[in-house]
Amino acid sequence: MFKFARPRIFLSFLCCLLLLAGCGSNSASGPASSAGSSSGPVELKLVSFLALDHPFPKDMIPLWKEKVEKELNGAVTIRVVGGPESLPVGDQFDAVRNGVVDIGFNVSSYYGHLMPESHSLNLSPFTPAEERENGYFDYMSDRFKQNNLVYLGRWLSESPYYFWTNKKIQALDELKGSKFRSNSTYHEVMLALDMVPMEVNPGDVYTSLERKMVDGFGFPLLGPRLNGWTEVTKYLIDEPFLNQNATILMNVKSFESLSPENQQKLLALTKDFETEMVEYFKKENEKEKQTLQEKGVELIKLSPEDSQKFQEIVKREKWGVLEKAVPDQVNELKKLLKYNP
Repeated sequence: MFKFARPRIFLSFLCCLLLLAGCGSNSASGPASSAGSSSGPVELKLVSFLALDHPFPKDMIPLWKEKVEKELNGAVTIRVVGGPESLPVGDQFDAVRNGVVDIGFNVSSYYGHLMPESHSLNLSPFTPAEERENGYFDYMSDRFKQNNLVYLGRWLSESPYYFWTNKKIQALDELKGSKFRSNSTYHEVMLALDMVPMEVNPGDVYTSLERKMVDGFGFPLLGPRLNGWTEVTKYLIDEPFLNQNATILMNVKSFESLSPENQQKLLALTKDFETEMVEYFKKENEKEKQTLQEKGVELIKLSPEDSQKFQEIVKREKWGVLEKAVPDQVNELKKLLKYNP
């Protein structure tokens, strides 16, 4: 893998230069300037790990942007730099942490190796509002602050993961030996089920399914149909698992460039945004499941026994990852997330 290191470093460096060059005369090169009161509004640069027209961010980023600019009475403007075409996904966490951009709509799948405790976001059984009440939000806020980041909140929830397959299974054990497109979210679970996880780039998933190089894949409800993957996928195992791990992260200096009043407004409006976001994705997922069935995707229901077995495997394997990665934090995380196996 090392042969790709130099091109990637050069590409990342070039993207950073382009981002900074694109700031224009009204914004700072790096974290947002606090001079907004005398020279106009503070401009905050935002980057997304997904393309802006993807079903996940396409409505969420504009909604949050509108709330920020309205609630802060024009003191702040959000400039959406773009998605992974503007800055490689693997570099976005550090780009926010180092102030190349101010805000990132990201997922811990792409920065968990730098901050392993962030994988606990997947294991939360709570809504964002409940996490703010039970102490988990505060705990994660402190952990992010140690990484030079302000954790504003979640931007995606109520969108669990599913297994999609071209094998019509009757029982969970029948997944044994199946080759599934995977990533770090699914690897341990698939291995525990004696499946074969395979790394496949998103752009190659359709071809891999069509040519039967893989038997299925893991993914939430939204996305596969619009990507065309359901044209070559017959079944959806209707057994949702895990929570989402999507976060709105902000550079500490960019946050501190705002007045104390606007800092509090930003935190409060993101809390309100989360409530709207949850309801939005509940409705979108219900509509998508109906559309999938109308388009010919057949739902497979596991037996109650297999359903319980599957959920226990998911929790055991994902908590096992945390036990190895952050042994000094895992007991506190289990307490906050009410995990008592």
